[in-house]
Amino acid sequence: MKKIIIPVMLGFGVAMALIIGQRMSTDAMAVVIGVVVGVASSVPTSILLMALLRRERAGMTSWRQEAPPPPQIQTPNFIVLNPSDLVNGRTSQMQVPMPPPNYGMDGGLRRLRVVGDEDEWS
Repeated sequence: MKKIIIPVMLGFGVAMALIIGQRMSTDAMAVVIGVVVGVASSVPTSILLMALLRRERAGMTSWRQEAPPPPQIQTPNFIVLNPSDLVNGRTSQMQVPMPPPNYGMDGGLRRLRVVGDEDEWS
């Protein structure tokens, strides 16, 4: 039975390919061939990737057995603030105001010039 099924399926596939090939346009056939070639080219890459992942997993098991113990967990640091100092404005540090920014010669104002105006550009 198996000897008959394989040639029948192969003949069916060839007949379908011939019928579909005669009825499809050239552009559609190019798309189908491109998809088939693309899938066929991804198979070796997938096999190579699976082999590399298996090799890495095999190496990871031996590495995990030799791994050192995890480091000690350090206790967190706490900072305690007195809310009354923040509300009343009393702080231990003296705050010095920032100097005013230097805006340049004109005090930070821009002088706009209209193109074609009769005033000179000095």
